[in-house]
Amino acid sequence: MPKSVADSRSNRAAVQATNDDASASKLSCVRKGYMKDEYVHLFVRRPVRRSPIINRGYFARWAALRKLLSQFLNCERNTDIGGHLKKQILSLGAGFDTTYFQLQEEGIAPDLYVELDFQEVTSKKAALIETCSQLKDKVGATALISREKGEVISDQYKLFPVDLRDIQRLDDVMALANMDPGMRSNLLGSRFNP
Repeated sequence: MPKSVADSRSNRAAVQATNDDASASKLSCVRKGYMKDEYVHLFVRRPVRRSPIINRGYFARWAALRKLLSQFLNCERNTDIGGHLKKQILSLGAGFDTTYFQLQEEGIAPDLYVELDFQEVTSKKAALIETCSQLKDKVGATALISREKGEVISDQYKLFPVDLRDIQRLDDVMALANMDPGMRSNLLGSRFNP
């Protein structure tokens, strides 16, 4: 039996609420010294202190993801003429994730980093990127930023709004992202609900 519109909206709101909870939990980890993230505080309105078990869980997830990303980004097989293997990352349900900004800071960002999420989330993220020089500097001075559309488009970073359940719109957004199917890719995903 198909879900009602109200159920769909409720699910969507619940999924989006995990974004704020996750960001607050990451900030708790940073403040307790479990991990370093110079950007997460910019995305959290109401900091909270999490229990040690929650902090350790978030740290474990962060450490595992960072290790895999590091291995992916530092792999240099099948290089192009300049000796650099081009790489791209697609993050589904990216929320307020700060990985791109961290990778830029460390000088190991991929050639293309694309983030997708609900428009309500991407509009907030685009607004923060536009108004915070610490973030805006990382996407570049020529980045096109639209709070209304929830989009950020630069040569190396792209943020687009899309409901991942809408396959036609997802296809359209992927075309806008201009990802190269021949380039080495890494796919990141958050929690998904049908």
